[in-house]
Amino acid sequence: MTFKTIQDTETRGGKDAGSPPATPRENSRFRELEELLRIIDTRSVQPVFQPILAFGTGEILAYEGLIRGPDDSPLHTPTKLFEAATRAGQLIELNMLCALKVVRQYARLGLQQQLFLNVTPQTVLDVRDDVQRISRFIKDSGMDIAQVTIELTESQYISDRSIFRDALTLFRKAGFRVALDDLGEGFSSLRLWSELQPDFVKIDMHFVQGVSTDEVKYHFLKSMQHIAEGCGSSLVAEGVETMADFCILRDLGIDNAQGFLIGRAAKKPSELIPSQVSEQIGTGSAPLFSQAVPPKR
Repeated sequence: MTFKTIQDTETRGGKDAGSPPATPRENSRFRELEELLRIIDTRSVQPVFQPILAFGTGEILAYEGLIRGPDDSPLHTPTKLFEAATRAGQLIELNMLCALKVVRQYARLGLQQQLFLNVTPQTVLDVRDDVQRISRFIKDSGMDIAQVTIELTESQYISDRSIFRDALTLFRKAGFRVALDDLGEGFSSLRLWSELQPDFVKIDMHFVQGVSTDEVKYHFLKSMQHIAEGCGSSLVAEGVETMADFCILRDLGIDNAQGFLIGRAAKKPSELIPSQVSEQIGTGSAPLFSQAVPPKR
């Protein structure tokens, strides 16, 4: 990859004498851009992995590969890092770097479960002619292609769905699985689900957190589960943090769960499910929703 070089725009670095001084906001943006390009150039992003539990087996189905910036960097958090990349027009470069780092580190850890690999739709389009090379890279890293699920983030609008669907088909033919992230966050979610027919669909945490006390969220999840059963997708409930919500998800028949209750993202993630969680799998001990939630007034 090639990256833009940045020239010094400080007054003493060649700015016209008559130019007005940079504002604090401009200086802040320039420092952000400098830091972003430093991170990309030195490849100093750090992969971490968060477990995804399968209710059916009571075991870890997969790990989602997530990214952190350097510990001492103002762009340490993924939100700040990717927002900076979007502003700088470096999102695809950053996304490709993160994918490479995540795959390499996952292979080093020797984990045998599925790897959910976050990729933007635009990145899929940009590398569609390199599917064979990407497949070789994954195999050379010591992983099976069938281990990798491409998790499509909904941060970008897909302008030409037919071209994108064709690009995604190339990856599927090579053996990759597909997951749609954050169902319910955007208005296009259901249409994408229908058109792309992903193997996995991740439910936005808004519908998950507090479902044990919110009848509306409960019925939304019930509807999503009904759709999933009809089209052959496996749901992943994101943001699971309480045992009450966990039990409702279990009793609804949601396939998988991800969140702090299951395990936090870590450089070396645990392969064990917390005992308090494993004790609740398959017990069916949660009260019926109608009993757990006060009736509407």
